[in-house]
Amino acid sequence: MKNVLLLTILLTVLLTTADPALFAQSHRDSWQQPEKIMDAVGIVPGMVIGEAGAGSGYFTFFLSSRVGESGKVYANDILQHRLDSIDAQCQKDSINNIVTVLGEIDDPLFPPELDMVIMMLAFHEFTRPVEWMQNVVPSMKPGARLVIIERDPERTNQELDHYMTRAEVLSTMAKTAFKLERVETFLARDNIYIFSLR
Repeated sequence: MKNVLLLTILLTVLLTTADPALFAQSHRDSWQQPEKIMDAVGIVPGMVIGEAGAGSGYFTFFLSSRVGESGKVYANDILQHRLDSIDAQCQKDSINNIVTVLGEIDDPLFPPELDMVIMMLAFHEFTRPVEWMQNVVPSMKPGARLVIIERDPERTNQELDHYMTRAEVLSTMAKTAFKLERVETFLARDNIYIFSLR
């Protein structure tokens, strides 16, 4: 009985003092599995990655850690306040391998040195995806891949009007210079589409 009481008190303290943001990230990590994503698509130290639709940087900092000091992450978004959030976190944590890039709706404005372009839960928000894909090509090194991580509404039975189905993703990309290499489906909610240039 005494042990149960002590455990209850400990849990109460943890739940009332824990940082909600850290709990939310930990919860997302459990189903998003960013480390497994990076393993599956071949991200290794020293790579230069262009992250499209980086938002406030959830995936950006995983990428930064993986590519290390010899690599670089160009975190792109079309909203400056999101990039400001990434810059502030970089300054706070003394991270030097992330560069934020304010893009346009049809052009990420990445520099011409990318080993990979990757986007997490962003593709469905693109209003001019075909033009965007055309404009990202000059930024990619020969042999570079483009990776789209996108919610699969047919598997989750949610937000069918918001996210793109697998057929819609592939139909849109068929209009671009990219060809599908494979689709990874090990995530519970998302598909990982891996493309290369034709």
